[in-house]
Amino acid sequence: MTVHNATFVIERVLNASPSRVFDAYRTLEARSAWFRAPSEIETLNRDFDFRVGGRERFHARWPSGMVTDFQAVFHDIVEDERIILVYDMFHNGDKLSVSLQTLELRPEDEGRTRLIHTEQGSYLVGGAEAVASREHGTAWHIDNLAAVLEGRAPKAFS
Repeated sequence: MTVHNATFVIERVLNASPSRVFDAYRTLEARSAWFRAPSEIETLNRDFDFRVGGRERFHARWPSGMVTDFQAVFHDIVEDERIILVYDMFHNGDKLSVSLQTLELRPEDEGRTRLIHTEQGSYLVGGAEAVASREHGTAWHIDNLAAVLEGRAPKAFS
């Protein structure tokens, strides 16, 4: 098996202050409004401990029967500025990837925030297709974040 290493960056200017953007990551309730599955799922486990050394887990069964498991550890948190975490992604118990995710919140004019999402991953299954799929899904989550911050309904996954 060959490991496929890749980095992608998603950058968006959000119509919210860095404080409001940070707050969207701070609690499970706020995070669940935009970091969610693209279809109906059965949540098996949803844990969230937002602090350095804390963990997040989103373990779910999909209508197809597939079970996904997102397991993260927060490594660095600076309020209103950045969040750094490392996460493992599993499908049906098989590890798909290990990723380092860095979120930077930079103040912009008129109370807006430039969100820079950098993800460096080691993909154990799926190669370049897995990277493209992860980047697409991550961009969808960030677009949902923007919608929630602006009081709009999140868009359907496509």
